[in-house]
Amino acid sequence: MDFKILEEFLLQCIKKKIFPGAVCWVGDLDQVYYFEAYGDSQIVPEKRLMTRDTVFDLASLTKPLCTATLMIKLYEEGKVRLEDKISHFIPEFKNSVNGEKTIKGLLTHTTGIPAWFPLYLLARDERWDFLARVNTGSHNVLYSCLGYIILGRIIETVSGDRLDVLFEKKIKKMLGLNQTHFNPKTVDEVAPTELGNSYEQGIARKYGDIKKVPWRNYLIKGEVHDGNAFYCFQGVAGNAGLFSNATDLAELIRSYLAGDIVSNKNFRMMIQTHACNEEKRGLGWVVDSYPGVLPGSTFGHTGFTGTMLLVVPENNLIIILLTNAVHPEVRLNIMMPIRQRVVQLISEIMGLHANR
Repeated sequence: MDFKILEEFLLQCIKKKIFPGAVCWVGDLDQVYYFEAYGDSQIVPEKRLMTRDTVFDLASLTKPLCTATLMIKLYEEGKVRLEDKISHFIPEFKNSVNGEKTIKGLLTHTTGIPAWFPLYLLARDERWDFLARVNTGSHNVLYSCLGYIILGRIIETVSGDRLDVLFEKKIKKMLGLNQTHFNPKTVDEVAPTELGNSYEQGIARKYGDIKKVPWRNYLIKGEVHDGNAFYCFQGVAGNAGLFSNATDLAELIRSYLAGDIVSNKNFRMMIQTHACNEEKRGLGWVVDSYPGVLPGSTFGHTGFTGTMLLVVPENNLIIILLTNAVHPEVRLNIMMPIRQRVVQLISEIMGLHANR
């Protein structure tokens, strides 16, 4: 298989300054077909070369890889049921509109809880009361970072461990992952994200007074880019905070596919379509995100920082694309067409069929 056309495309993206650099990994359970790094992991205040070992802020890949997975492991242990209501676990949710929502609703983004709110604008003792009552009234798929923050709290309540500790116990150590963690202790290999916090300041301003927030005015490197995860939860939240590199991600997904993390039965349950409007949602995963290009069983997720993970179960094909697209500044909506083209090229190179 010749990946030259994919290589040329990624190099063109870097030349056009769409992102400073990228790491792309394509393989299955047994083979690596393509694994290359291009460009720079950092361009300010100095340049650093991108390598295959570069560690990325995975952003919302935290949702399926950590939060949803740990919740399904608790489900396997009989400690939660997918129909359990939030109020069963979090006292602040009792007698509230969101207290009646379920774990499955949170996993599938169908609770009506809004996508986002700068929780750090609220006093610490007001945040969970706010999350208990804020709701859009929607019964359709409405992507919600706030919902996954709530899932993280439920996991911590049930397990008695903080999310990062539980991830290390239940997944990281079992798989021998070296570069997958919250709050990396060393940052030499980490690709930085934004220089300062100007993007989040801009959107938070719409919700209230931002003057008391200790905004970061430095290069964000080794700290989660997401403001709620950083300012409210010390870098450990259900919506964001996990860091990793391509090698570890490949090992993690291979273990998923082999039934080593959750049972094959429950893994299949996670990647089935449980809710659908403009997009199809499994338990933590997006399903069939490239119709007409990849088979309908394809599942994956993306991250705001420029990350993407896709899996085609029919042939256990794994596609990982990691970029530092928000470095040194956030530019919205630049990655969607890039991802689409990368997926199209890999589909053509691998001779995949959509099977519609």
